[in-house]
Amino acid sequence: MRRYFSSSDRSVRRLGLLALIATELLMSFSFFGYFHIEPISITIAYIPVLAAGALMGPPESAVVGAVFGLASMWKASASYVMDTDKLFSPLYSGDPLGSVILSVGSRMLFGLTAGLLYMAVRNRRFAWLWVTVISFFGRVIHSLMVFSTMALFFPEAGYRPKDAFSGFFSPVNISSSLIATCAVLLLWAIARSGVWQRFRRRLAMYQAALTGERYHVLSLVIVFIVTMLSALAVTFYFVNRIYYVLSADGIQLSDTYYGDISHLQVQFLFGILSLMVLVILFLILNRRYTSCMSIESRQDSLTGLMTRRAFFSACGQAVQSMKGQSGPLGYFIMIDLDHFKEINDNYGHPEGDRALKETAHSLKEVFRQSSFIGRMGGDEFAVLVYESIPVSELDFLLRLCLERIRHITWDEHQLCCSIGALQIRAFQTPEELYLEADRLLYEAKEKGRNQYVIKTSQNIDTDLRSETDRCES
Repeated sequence: MRRYFSSSDRSVRRLGLLALIATELLMSFSFFGYFHIEPISITIAYIPVLAAGALMGPPESAVVGAVFGLASMWKASASYVMDTDKLFSPLYSGDPLGSVILSVGSRMLFGLTAGLLYMAVRNRRFAWLWVTVISFFGRVIHSLMVFSTMALFFPEAGYRPKDAFSGFFSPVNISSSLIATCAVLLLWAIARSGVWQRFRRRLAMYQAALTGERYHVLSLVIVFIVTMLSALAVTFYFVNRIYYVLSADGIQLSDTYYGDISHLQVQFLFGILSLMVLVILFLILNRRYTSCMSIESRQDSLTGLMTRRAFFSACGQAVQSMKGQSGPLGYFIMIDLDHFKEINDNYGHPEGDRALKETAHSLKEVFRQSSFIGRMGGDEFAVLVYESIPVSELDFLLRLCLERIRHITWDEHQLCCSIGALQIRAFQTPEELYLEADRLLYEAKEKGRNQYVIKTSQNIDTDLRSETDRCES
């Protein structure tokens, strides 16, 4: 089992974490996490914590655990809760620090422990079986953390760590464990599916171009803030109206009851806001995915790479998103196959088409992350690396590119290419980048082909020839 949100798609990772946090709040403040079916009452609000550990890692599961604990502490701060539940509230327990550690600290420790357990079995054989076991015992792990903390800070309550195992085979506990196991396994299976992997790769591939639409992100932030303020206004207006209606009917509410009504209404507010966040996240992912599909629809039919028009459009958005950034940016790379015309003239266009398709495949293998790849026409290709990488890493990638291209052979001949690589400056347009990188490309050809030229932002040209066998044509 591998980490499904890698460093190459941090945007998707952040959205996934935000979705789990919103889900945790929704479950904590609704019957989704606590539902009562006579004669049993089932608690499954800890599922998002397990999901974060299984799909992401210990830090993320600890964060969701902290949200779980904060929600628990808020609910325990109402006057109508049972005496045992008041231990989770700094307002009623008599030991505010102990309550915070009990509510938040124990849930963070639960998330961290679950995340570490999932991480330990990711690469094991039959990983799904280990995930099943950890998920099934998730309730016990959670209870063990909570009861151990209660024994440490509130021994007078009479709870001990061994209480986490009491009633393990009861219908309530078995039902809770089975629901949690099925939920985590379902998410785990989805994360392993080809559909999700293709979806994730598309979003990661076009991350720079899409997240560069700052006006869209800003508009969502403004909408969320306005909605939040409006929801608060509605919440306190509703509480005030309840108080007014009851007073008009001769029912006077004490300050305690008024506070409890306000407390419940805030819980309702958090539930609605978390649901709204989930809807917004769905709209964001849907918009990005449809944008990706729109770009992919403009692929070169032979190589599967982006067409010239689609490539320049994506580059324009990526370069626009770089404005205002400090330090080195990415690279614009031009690649041209050497003596390609001889393949078509001497061996026919089908052989030339094969060379182009294999070249496209090699470029995809070399420039896997944080890059766009397009076919400019004929035997000319372009790559935009839209994240800052050291020149030494670019040097490695270009050497690898030359080597992969030379692996393409026909009739005892090797294919080779010339490359021009230009470090991007934020004020350049895609057309300017193309012209300057193309000049570097022909500089490499003039120096003997089968090599590359890199120009950094400090205007230092570096001429590096591959040290492998000479290209044969």
